[in-house]
Amino acid sequence: FILLVVGLAIASLIAYVQIKSESKPSLVVAENFGGPFTLIDTNGKTVTEKDFENQYRLVYFGFTYCPAICPTELQRINTVLKELGDKSNEIQPIFITVDPERDTVDVMKNYVAMFNPRLIGLTGTPQQIEKIKKEYKVYAAKVKDDTMSDYTVDHSSFIYFMGPNDTLYQIFKADDSVESMVAKIKKILS
Repeated sequence: FILLVVGLAIASLIAYVQIKSESKPSLVVAENFGGPFTLIDTNGKTVTEKDFENQYRLVYFGFTYCPAICPTELQRINTVLKELGDKSNEIQPIFITVDPERDTVDVMKNYVAMFNPRLIGLTGTPQQIEKIKKEYKVYAAKVKDDTMSDYTVDHSSFIYFMGPNDTLYQIFKADDSVESMVAKIKKILS
């Protein structure tokens, strides 16, 4: 009988903890994530992390010559923003290149215009891009073999949901549905 009572007490405690943890948005824990940067936007203006410090942001790293993954992820950001309705006004979407040699200010400007009028494209020198990649733990490397006339870029593909003061709230993977992204973002914003 005592084992039954102890078992019920433990099960009740586990259920209580799960219910309480589901009612609060959980932060993704990442040491030294994000940080200071200096980049150039699609208007040729120099921007830093301070330009976004009081905003929620959906941040994606990719490149404009990407044949499939980057356009798909940027379209997913656009769909999430549409699904959020008026709440989307609280979020700044940002696309940061991992291919600064080809992704000039003009190339980035034309590219981001295809997705969302509020999407900010950021580029910079190779050194500036390397610095921000390290700060966001982004992998990217040029890939070229003898059969290719040009190169491509192999890169990690995550959408980062950042809050004011560089708080990392969520990392969305390619297999996260729009519905689950919207639900998680709404929970964090409320």
